[in-house]
Amino acid sequence: MVVTALAAVAVAPVRTRLQRRVDRRLYPARWAALHAVDDLRARVDAGTARPEELQAVLAAALRDADLRVGYREPGRAGLVDADGVPVGCEPGVPVRWGGAEIGMLRGASAPALLAEVGAAAALLVEVVRLRSELGGALREVASSRTRLLQAGYAERRRLERDLHDGAQQRLVSLGMALRLAQRHAESVDLDEVFDQAVDELATAVRELRRVAHGLRPSSLDDGLGPALRRLATTVPLPVELDVCPEPLPDDIATTAYYVASEAVSNAIKHAGADSIAVRVARDAGRLQVSVRDDGRGGAAPHRGSGLAGLTDRVAAAGGALQVRSAPGRGTLVEAVLPCAS
Repeated sequence: MVVTALAAVAVAPVRTRLQRRVDRRLYPARWAALHAVDDLRARVDAGTARPEELQAVLAAALRDADLRVGYREPGRAGLVDADGVPVGCEPGVPVRWGGAEIGMLRGASAPALLAEVGAAAALLVEVVRLRSELGGALREVASSRTRLLQAGYAERRRLERDLHDGAQQRLVSLGMALRLAQRHAESVDLDEVFDQAVDELATAVRELRRVAHGLRPSSLDDGLGPALRRLATTVPLPVELDVCPEPLPDDIATTAYYVASEAVSNAIKHAGADSIAVRVARDAGRLQVSVRDDGRGGAAPHRGSGLAGLTDRVAAAGGALQVRSAPGRGTLVEAVLPCAS
């Protein structure tokens, strides 16, 4: 048996060379395509080619101008090419990797040949998929960072305007009134001046509290649960609350509060809902915040919307937000935030 095994090992390279010669002579298209795939993989490994060249390489090897390579990206219903452009829904030969369908080959060549070429090129297809997914994630991170910066600048301008037009003007006016009262103490009613000053101070304090609430709701001083219960009392719909009682880091509690507040506000303004359920659960170092309504559905975090802002806020906290909203079946807004014990 040892001799047989050694003989088989010795003969294997010869057999491979003979098989390649036979394929090259009897099945030139098959040989050309498989050779092209091997060559592209070697050049990709050497850094002299990109895996996205697969479609052009196969089209040339098979002499098939109609050949298309489609890639199945996570979260997208159809197939796209290496540039992210949809390739249509015409039938093709699936390409599989690890038992999962990752792409498709379509062209004028025989389906059996495309299936064999697809199996040989599966690793390259998977690499293109992963590169595309990573590129999309990096672009979204950059876009999210830009939106956060723009939102931060806009919020700073709003706060400056609110402070300048509100509390600052009241305090300046109050200081001037007190200075005039000091200069004309003999001819003014000081009790009336002081009463007006106290009223102005109270108004300024209220305005400052309103501005501060926009940065961080003061209701969170008592914890996320009490803050959400207080929020529920201001809503004209029944709100079912299920909030974990454990104390949370302040930044995570603030983000969770804004997720719930924005989702509840959207349900009231746009969904035509009859009821809302808010659930906050903590498990395995994560905090899950979900808000479900029974409204009309169809919500989406489009650019400039409150949900898009929430997506960026959650991402900035290291979490992820998903919106599931089928027409006529209500909306579920769900955020997962890192929350170490």
